[in-house]
Amino acid sequence: MRIWILVAAATLATPLAIAQTPPPPYLYPPQNDTVTLPLTLEDWVQTDTARTELAVDASLPGSDAGKVRADILGAVKSLAQGADWRFTAFDRNQDASGLEHWHAVIEARMAEAQLGGLSDRAKQASKPGLQIRVQTIDFSPTLAEVEAAKAKLRAEMYKKVNEALTQLNQAEPDRKYRIMRIDFNGPITTPGAPKLMRAMAAPAPEQDEGGISLSEKAQLRANVTFAAAAPRE
Repeated sequence: MRIWILVAAATLATPLAIAQTPPPPYLYPPQNDTVTLPLTLEDWVQTDTARTELAVDASLPGSDAGKVRADILGAVKSLAQGADWRFTAFDRNQDASGLEHWHAVIEARMAEAQLGGLSDRAKQASKPGLQIRVQTIDFSPTLAEVEAAKAKLRAEMYKKVNEALTQLNQAEPDRKYRIMRIDFNGPITTPGAPKLMRAMAAPAPEQDEGGISLSEKAQLRANVTFAAAAPRE
């Protein structure tokens, strides 16, 4: 009976001894060595057109919305040839005498050359019962212009990343680094100069809205990680 107990104890002890043996080193491949590089690029987003808003107030007896819209579009077409005017606000109210008052905001992208003397032309296009005034001129770039600048920055960023990879492998020719990851933080558009934006309730007759086209600065930031297999010991 004592012999059987000793054999069983020895049998149970054998797996414990095997489990406590450390695994061979080849079961754990070496981790990659990495190099992280922050990169920042910037460029200018330029535009030659301005988002131009006109405020229109109309007081017309017994007119429907369709006629008022047509009258407004007909009046503003003379302000800028080829401008694509779009209504962004159109409200109606009626006073105690039954006269209907209409307020509309209409906008278009206008070339810089068309902005000179815009207030004077708006006054000339006005008439009793239909008053037009310049409300806002904003030289912010369009979405298409911003996206084009972003695409240009991304292409330049990839070029810089590959140049940095080439320099790294020249410094460490035996390591064979590769691009492991690119984390983009941006692009972020920040004003390079104040936008030309004016909100004018009653512009002076001599005021000129020509102004100048100003640029905005676009930045693209990225953290680049290069990796190479760590040397085996």
